[in-house]
Amino acid sequence: MHRTITVTYTEEMVRDAVKTFVLRRLIVNQKRLWVAEIAIISLFLWQLWSDGAGWPVGVLGAIAFLYPAMIVLAWVAHYRNTVGKFRKMATRQATFTLRDEGFDVASELGSAQIPWSTVTEIWQRPTYWMIFTAINQFMTLPIQAASVDDLDFLKSKLRSPISR
Repeated sequence: MHRTITVTYTEEMVRDAVKTFVLRRLIVNQKRLWVAEIAIISLFLWQLWSDGAGWPVGVLGAIAFLYPAMIVLAWVAHYRNTVGKFRKMATRQATFTLRDEGFDVASELGSAQIPWSTVTEIWQRPTYWMIFTAINQFMTLPIQAASVDDLDFLKSKLRSPISR
């Protein structure tokens, strides 16, 4: 049994997917890192207030800006990759074929066969789903052309729950 869905992407959708990924994966889900970031900034400010000079202040300042800089770099990398691929598509369409053992995705840029076992999580958005095959690797499935049966079939094949 298989189900085929032809989907159409919009630039707004792919840009929102990048924004959602960066905000959720690198900002909201990193509470421990943000606690460490606040501690480092506090120590940096205390060092500035105490003596205000020396290499320890410079090192703390560099460390304090390291994680925010990494977030910006990740945003730029994902944006260029995702939106760049979208802009290379003339038709802006892809075909998803849902099968019992996995799914296929094909567009003018290429194709892939993905077994269900490699899907680590799905984030549900109002107009699309983000299907993750690694912690930092996802594909976008616009759901406007998918039937409720198609989405239920996809949900039934997942080992982890869908996040909203």
